[in-house]
Amino acid sequence: MPFDWKDFLSLAQQLASSTDEASKRIAISRAYYCVFNLAFARAERTVGPKPWDGGFHQWCWDQYTGTDDKACKQLGNTGQRMKARRVKVDYMDADIRRLDDEVQRTLEDARRFLADLATLDPSYPHP
Repeated sequence: MPFDWKDFLSLAQQLASSTDEASKRIAISRAYYCVFNLAFARAERTVGPKPWDGGFHQWCWDQYTGTDDKACKQLGNTGQRMKARRVKVDYMDADIRRLDDEVQRTLEDARRFLADLATLDPSYPHP
């Protein structure tokens, strides 16, 4: 049975209630990877397989932002915003100001992303 990427969002929600910084950073990361993996799989179904030249995240979000559909573009913009947060929590050792707010914004973005992806025209993103 294939892995259900939505389980990452469930885990992120659990981790978000922890008091330690590591759990909160991981919550942001897992919420991002939930939406990224679902968006990537859909893009490969509608656009075609991504060439194996690296840049998986950028390729994915470019497929969504590069369309003429407003809802699809918004998904791409949300994905890019979530990716920026994920990079910050995964690679920067500096304190993250208002980490709790960042976690909550990321979880809200992820939930909204999943709802909007489910209602997006099934032919999007287009090649």
